[in-house]
Amino acid sequence: MRISTKCSIALHLLVLLGVFKDKKLTSEILAKSIGCNPVIVRNLIGSLKKAGIVDVQRGSGGAYLVADPETVTIWDVYQAVDTASLGELIGVHPNPSKACPVGSKIGRLLEKPFSLIADSIQKTMSCYTLRQMLDDYADMRSK
Repeated sequence: MRISTKCSIALHLLVLLGVFKDKKLTSEILAKSIGCNPVIVRNLIGSLKKAGIVDVQRGSGGAYLVADPETVTIWDVYQAVDTASLGELIGVHPNPSKACPVGSKIGRLLEKPFSLIADSIQKTMSCYTLRQMLDDYADMRSK
């Protein structure tokens, strides 16, 4: 019942690409910072590339940003790497009693509030850009 770590890993690698834009960042280097396997990084880079957010240098490798950090939102990144988990963010117990007057209607009863919660999450994720994250990182470094 939560957003998977794919989104945070993808955001981590995008911040790295934004901060170290003049350096060659391979999946091995990115994975070392993130603390995961380079295969996971390569898979996420593939998804981000498909979404037009990053590209990969042919030959010697290395990923780089192609999208403007001003326009890339957390929602964009989430959609690129993990569309499944938002629908499962709030789970509904699978076996309510059909014989119970409440149990037989609980799924439908929860649809509206759970949908509003999911919409709110989407709106919030759509308001925060990669540029803001890069600026926040720069502020943290200066303190």
